[in-house]
Amino acid sequence: METYDRLMLFTGRTSYYLGSRILNVLKQFPGMQGLSLFEPEVIKFANENLKVKITESVRGADVFLVQTAASSWHAPTGVNPAKVDPEDVCELSLSENIMELLITVDALRGASAGRITVVTPYYPYARSDKKDEPRISITARLMGQLLKDAGADRVLTVNLHALQIQGFVPTPCDQLDANPLIASHFRKNSDSERLAVLATDAGGVKWATKYAEMLRCPLAVCDKRRWKDKEDPEIRNVIGIEEIKGKRVAIFDDEILTGGTMTSAIEALKNRFNLAVSYVSCVHGVFAGGAIERIRDTGVEQVITTDTLPPLKQNDDFVKVVSTAPLLAAAIRNIHTGKSVTQIFEQPNFLFGIQSELFS
Repeated sequence: METYDRLMLFTGRTSYYLGSRILNVLKQFPGMQGLSLFEPEVIKFANENLKVKITESVRGADVFLVQTAASSWHAPTGVNPAKVDPEDVCELSLSENIMELLITVDALRGASAGRITVVTPYYPYARSDKKDEPRISITARLMGQLLKDAGADRVLTVNLHALQIQGFVPTPCDQLDANPLIASHFRKNSDSERLAVLATDAGGVKWATKYAEMLRCPLAVCDKRRWKDKEDPEIRNVIGIEEIKGKRVAIFDDEILTGGTMTSAIEALKNRFNLAVSYVSCVHGVFAGGAIERIRDTGVEQVITTDTLPPLKQNDDFVKVVSTAPLLAAAIRNIHTGKSVTQIFEQPNFLFGIQSELFS
């Protein structure tokens, strides 16, 4: 296996928030105290074309480029305010961020980087993972091909919407699991004796079961069905409701987009079964179209998510953000040193004693 003496960490414009946190963790590893976070120079011309310039020599280096699939409403908290004009933040759309990522990878390849690993915690177009209508693109596959064609040697991501996306990426693709981080947050900040997990439909059973096992708490499952083809699905029953009555119920998902389906389920549980939901959690907090307020209006006490996307600005603690920086930093270190990424999950305390403070 080819080894690289020099690790260099780069960040795209909307991922400075997470990139700086990954750097802080990496610098706690032996021999990595002198690492820096590099930001390419990005210029947008009047015709909306982008130019990306790598301002440091990367010849022969092991480069890790952090650029998540952030949308314009995430950008204000993701950018480096010293580098991005506040007036330009609203223009950092998902499409522009993807183009910036591809151009940056190509620039790094043209600058003779030894190896380029794209760190995209929230994989672009992850929900477009199948052809469920005629004449549409499987865009998640396209994203993987574009990354390879731009010059990426490997991809590092977090909790893909569907595991087959790993097969769409024609380069090595490592998927990290942030669920243990969220479970750790619940163990430290809630009474496990009073906690219960609820799956709002059959699709959520896998996630709910995983959390019920990690938190060692009861699990209930909603029986959701459509009465007629064109009607919205209705919760007809809650299997195991007696085990979760009187407990602080938590619902887990991989991502929350608008929150419409989830809030409808929460309201139905309250009105039909007198069952209140205390917590809502997801790995990827997209939170489009007023999702946070929509969830707040249901009476949920707190939303727990991670920073795979830049967290939205909040004036209170309603949204709790669990950092994935220790997880990503550990994976970057292991990839750079030729160690197993799986080791992170098999030996969760191997981070030389720093993990107890960072995994929270």
